[in-house]
Amino acid sequence: MQIQTLVNVKYQVVIPKEARRKINLKPGQKMNVDVVGEKVVLSKIRKKKEWKWPDDYLKNLKDPWEGEDREKYLEEERNSWE
Repeated sequence: MQIQTLVNVKYQVVIPKEARRKINLKPGQKMNVDVVGEKVVLSKIRKKKEWKWPDDYLKNLKDPWEGEDREKYLEEERNSWE
Protein backbone atom coordinates (compact mmCIF):
# COMPACT_ATOMS: atom_id res chain seq x y z
CA MET A 1 0.00 0.00 0.00
CA GLN A 2 1.47 3.34 -1.01
CA ILE A 3 -0.24 6.56 0.01
CA GLN A 4 1.13 10.07 -0.41
CA THR A 5 1.09 12.85 2.17
CA LEU A 6 2.70 16.29 2.47
CA VAL A 7 5.43 17.60 4.76
CA ASN A 8 4.43 21.00 6.17
CA VAL A 9 6.74 23.91 7.05
CA LYS A 10 7.28 22.45 10.54
CA TYR A 11 8.31 19.11 8.96
CA GLN A 12 5.13 17.46 10.23
CA VAL A 13 3.22 14.87 8.25
CA VAL A 14 -0.32 13.57 8.51
CA ILE A 15 -0.61 9.80 8.55
CA PRO A 16 -3.53 9.06 6.22
CA LYS A 17 -6.66 7.45 7.67
CA GLU A 18 -6.23 4.20 5.71
CA ALA A 19 -2.73 3.70 7.16
CA ARG A 20 -3.83 4.59 10.71
CA ARG A 21 -6.70 2.15 10.54
CA LYS A 22 -4.52 -0.62 9.13
CA ILE A 23 -2.17 -0.54 12.15
CA ASN A 24 -4.79 0.61 14.69
CA LEU A 25 -2.89 3.81 15.50
CA LYS A 26 -4.42 6.05 18.16
CA PRO A 27 -3.75 9.72 19.03
CA GLY A 28 -0.97 10.13 21.59
CA GLN A 29 0.77 6.86 20.77
CA LYS A 30 4.54 7.02 20.40
CA MET A 31 6.18 5.74 17.24
CA ASN A 32 9.66 4.60 16.27
CA VAL A 33 11.37 6.55 13.47
CA ASP A 34 13.99 4.70 11.43
CA VAL A 35 15.97 5.95 8.46
CA VAL A 36 16.65 3.25 5.89
CA GLY A 37 18.58 4.62 2.93
CA GLU A 38 16.33 7.34 1.48
CA LYS A 39 13.27 6.16 3.43
CA VAL A 40 11.85 7.30 6.76
CA VAL A 41 10.02 4.37 8.33
CA LEU A 42 7.48 4.99 11.10
CA SER A 43 6.47 2.00 13.18
CA LYS A 44 4.08 1.60 16.08
CA ILE A 45 5.69 0.82 19.43
CA ARG A 46 4.25 -2.36 20.83
CA LYS A 47 3.42 -2.43 24.50
CA LYS A 48 5.06 -5.16 26.48
CA LYS A 49 2.52 -7.61 27.80
CA GLU A 50 1.90 -7.29 31.52
CA TRP A 51 2.58 -10.65 33.13
CA LYS A 52 0.75 -11.82 36.22
CA TRP A 53 2.75 -13.57 38.88
CA PRO A 54 3.24 -16.52 38.99
CA ASP A 55 1.07 -18.01 36.23
CA ASP A 56 2.38 -16.09 33.20
CA TYR A 57 5.98 -16.42 34.34
CA LEU A 58 5.74 -20.16 34.80
CA LYS A 59 4.03 -20.61 31.41
CA ASN A 60 6.68 -18.56 29.61
CA LEU A 61 9.88 -19.74 31.30
CA LYS A 62 12.13 -21.79 29.07
CA ASP A 63 13.33 -25.16 30.28
CA PRO A 64 16.97 -24.68 31.38
CA TRP A 65 17.60 -28.34 30.57
CA GLU A 66 16.25 -28.17 27.03
CA GLY A 67 18.61 -30.08 24.75
CA GLU A 68 20.68 -31.37 27.68
CA ASP A 69 20.91 -34.86 29.11
CA ARG A 70 20.15 -34.28 32.80
CA GLU A 71 21.29 -37.71 33.94
CA LYS A 72 24.59 -37.41 32.07
CA TYR A 73 25.22 -33.95 33.56
CA LEU A 74 24.52 -35.15 37.10
CA GLU A 75 26.72 -38.21 36.62
CA GLU A 76 29.62 -36.02 35.39
CA GLU A 77 29.15 -33.66 38.35
CA ARG A 78 29.19 -36.52 40.83
CA ASN A 79 32.29 -38.00 39.22
CA SER A 80 34.10 -34.65 39.43
CA TRP A 81 33.79 -34.70 43.22
CA GLU A 82 36.07 -37.72 43.60
